[in-house]
Amino acid sequence: MGIDMCSLVFNNVLTYEVVQKKEDWQEGITIMEDTIVNKDVYKNGPLFFSFSPNSAEGKTGKFTYYLPINSTLHLTEESNFSFQDSLILERALLLRQQDIDFYSAYETFENYANFHQIELDKKYYCVLLEVYDDYIADFYVPIKEQGDE
Repeated sequence: MGIDMCSLVFNNVLTYEVVQKKEDWQEGITIMEDTIVNKDVYKNGPLFFSFSPNSAEGKTGKFTYYLPINSTLHLTEESNFSFQDSLILERALLLRQQDIDFYSAYETFENYANFHQIELDKKYYCVLLEVYDDYIADFYVPIKEQGDE
């Protein structure tokens, strides 16, 4: 699959934030899945996360995990969890990968953006689509600005 321009929209989103190494990205998924079991809500969309690098080499950064749920959720003082009414990326580039590889995905986005004069955000989103007990990843990178607009 090539790169497409699209949007990303989810409503009623439970979020969990943590700063960690990029290689530990699956830990937040486990935490989100365990947390949903203890709440009176149901998952109604794919689990996904965003990553914002906090160093030049991008090996660590802030992960925000998102889980669309069936209704509004009022949280007590759980420091790393919050609730968003909606998450909207109006304009983003999309790349689908069967083998989840953050480094090659972002490099592909950078090459595409340079060629098409598009300024990208450093933060990107990874939507995990479960297919036959395996995952496909849709990577989204928000567009800051595009040449000739």
